Amino acid sequence: MVEKTVMRSSSSLKVVWVILFWLLAFIVFINLNQSGDDTKGNHADHGDHKNVFESGALLPVGLSEIFSVELVYRGNLYLLEKDEAGHWFYHAHGATNGVLESHEHVATLDENETISVSLMGLENARVERRLKTTEKDEYGVTKPSLISLLYGWDRARPISQFAFGDLATDHLSRYIHLVGSDQVATIANYQYTNLIELVEKIQKINQEASQEISKSQTNQ
Repeated sequence: MVEKTVMRSSSSLKVVWVILFWLLAFIVFINLNQSGDDTKGNHADHGDHKNVFESGALLPVGLSEIFSVELVYRGNLYLLEKDEAGHWFYHAHGATNGVLESHEHVATLDENETISVSLMGLENARVERRLKTTEKDEYGVTKPSLISLLYGWDRARPISQFAFGDLATDHLSRYIHLVGSDQVATIANYQYTNLIELVEKIQKINQEASQEISKSQTNQ
């Protein structure tokens, strides 16, 4: 009788230990999953810039996740933003040349199309070659001809910042540096020329607007 009681107690104890074991395993599993989700969330919020070139795509996110772009060219800043409808416009107030005082926040159809086409080209840009090097001077990226900063909804810091360097020796590619990393890569040069053409169109808009302002001031 005593032996049976002991055996029952032993069996019950084993059941308790098994239940505790699986309960502990379940808790560890949940904690690991939550930790993994937090890590993924941090990467999604801040971007894993160190490995952006390794995906083959130039941009770490799609154009739908980009809400403003700054282009720095020849000492001038050109600010492109989306309005509430998601259409792109040139934010004249962001021009450093001081010509325009307009603060319009609604895109025109022509403006949206012009900017969208140029930025869609950048969205589709593919990395041709990756060059990890500390000798960035040889690629012209330490004195870039163009700098682009891409921002998400939160403009606290850019999602990505690129410095465009020299034309590659094949005359078909352009060196580009992911600012804040040691990575230099090449992309198709026409992606660069698309952005330069966009800046030149904006410059033309500035000049025309400046002439209109001068005329109106003269007539007064």
